[in-house]
Amino acid sequence: MKLRNGLTYSLLSIVLLPCPGFAEPNALSQGLVQADGLGTVDVAKTRNLIQAKLLAKRAAIVDAQRNLLEMVEGVRVTSGTTVKDAQIESDIVANRVKGLLKGAFILSERTSKEEGTYLAEVTLGMCITAAVQKCAARPNLAQVVYDVLPKTAEKDIFKPNDKLEGIESGFSGLIVNLSDIEVEPQLSMRLVTQEGKEVYGPGHFDSGSGLDWLHWEKTLVAAKQSTVAGDKPLFVTASQTKNDSDIILSEEDALKVYSANEKGGDFLRKGKVIFVVN
Repeated sequence: MKLRNGLTYSLLSIVLLPCPGFAEPNALSQGLVQADGLGTVDVAKTRNLIQAKLLAKRAAIVDAQRNLLEMVEGVRVTSGTTVKDAQIESDIVANRVKGLLKGAFILSERTSKEEGTYLAEVTLGMCITAAVQKCAARPNLAQVVYDVLPKTAEKDIFKPNDKLEGIESGFSGLIVNLSDIEVEPQLSMRLVTQEGKEVYGPGHFDSGSGLDWLHWEKTLVAAKQSTVAGDKPLFVTASQTKNDSDIILSEEDALKVYSANEKGGDFLRKGKVIFVVN
């Protein structure tokens, strides 16, 4: 293999060292996944120390990308599928995930010389959602898989005949408290009535907005402090789930959400929804 300056080197001179990736227990709730990578190169097989450093760093980046992929492929899309499954089913998703990996950004790096070799250590980050500041203007995994998320048929969308009388106007968003039930965040979460009619789901959201359609916080305090749901969010509590992905609202709360959304400038379409999970 030829480098730009004509140096020929053996691939065997670059070593990828096993280095497991690490992440918070649920990448979706954090918005960012990160992984370490290690790489080393034999200085004797390079022309100069600068090239040795560059090759070691390149190997570390490849290692970190591999670890990132392993973690990302385990993110749940629906209750029964993961990103890995979505890549198998869709070439478009597979290619977009590859693009995300290539665009992974360096969070930290260090290079050191040890016993005649250069050792590079790199930590890469990849955006799962736009929840953290570093990811606000970067493509993310939620956007990549959005097109393959199941969209509920029009006949199964919640459309009550009557609006809830007396509900205030001017609600800026929605906060759903799920802290009393076991819920594992996934990309295809939706709110439904007890009869299974969808109150909120992927099809309600304007995917062209460049924003996230789901947001996660671990406490009500954090949800209230977030700017996502605005200054006057509507609060509802759910105590049941179905199929791990359907969050069941009472009929009264479903009607509250529907009516508040109509009076609040369609905040559901703007993705101004926060789920509070343990």
